[in-house]
Amino acid sequence: MPIKLGDLTLFDVPEFCKKFNLNPVTARNYLRTGRLKGRKVGRSWYITEEALKEYFKLPGKEKPEGTGKAEESKA
Repeated sequence: MPIKLGDLTLFDVPEFCKKFNLNPVTARNYLRTGRLKGRKVGRSWYITEEALKEYFKLPGKEKPEGTGKAEESKA
């Protein structure tokens, strides 16, 4: 069960791994290398809900689809 601190939701590595069917060694490697953002408190890593949202954001999707050159030439 995730830890709730006010409006902050924290997942520890075992909870995160259970939800995403991931090996704990892989999860800790993602955290150590910065591929997934988290904080280490004592001997345990914690991942925020916001860090998960950021991890799953698609890179390069700044502009909405359909705003390419073809639409610019219509003007």
